[in-house]
Amino acid sequence: MVLATAPPDLAIRRGTPAEAALAVDILAEASAWAATVAGEVWTAAELDVGAFAAAATRGELVLGLAGARPVAIMLLQTEDRLYWPEMAPGSALYVHKVAVRREVAARGWLTRLLDYAQRDARDRGIGFLRLDTMPRPKLRAMYERHGFRVLDEPPPIVNGRPMLRLEKPLGRTA
Repeated sequence: MVLATAPPDLAIRRGTPAEAALAVDILAEASAWAATVAGEVWTAAELDVGAFAAAATRGELVLGLAGARPVAIMLLQTEDRLYWPEMAPGSALYVHKVAVRREVAARGWLTRLLDYAQRDARDRGIGFLRLDTMPRPKLRAMYERHGFRVLDEPPPIVNGRPMLRLEKPLGRTA
């Protein structure tokens, strides 16, 4: 699925294994910036080009492009054994590793990526988007503005970090 948005030189599409290093570069840039304002978001181990190439092979890597240049990234997965182990595979699409280049920050890329994820879920007959994030007020508010709700549970501790789990019901799918 390719999503063209206005202006016409913006698009969202699945990434290829050859684009894994570009995706990691976007994440590393966003992570370095976030570390200066709020602390570490992703560890170096989470930014492995091989893991992103494998994700692309599985069709999970999604890129946002301005012209031909990748400027935004997310992983879109059908299961999440680490943060949502109790959920059956295919019960939701799981949004991970959302990042944009600083030069295009605050220009609608999160909305475009989440809209793409929502359409993809509906096309597959999946009724939920789910994600996890650090319990930071700005991150929480950002996702709540897009219709996600925090689960009413104590934040799970994953890899030594407390996390919030959020989901967005998508209504009837077919």
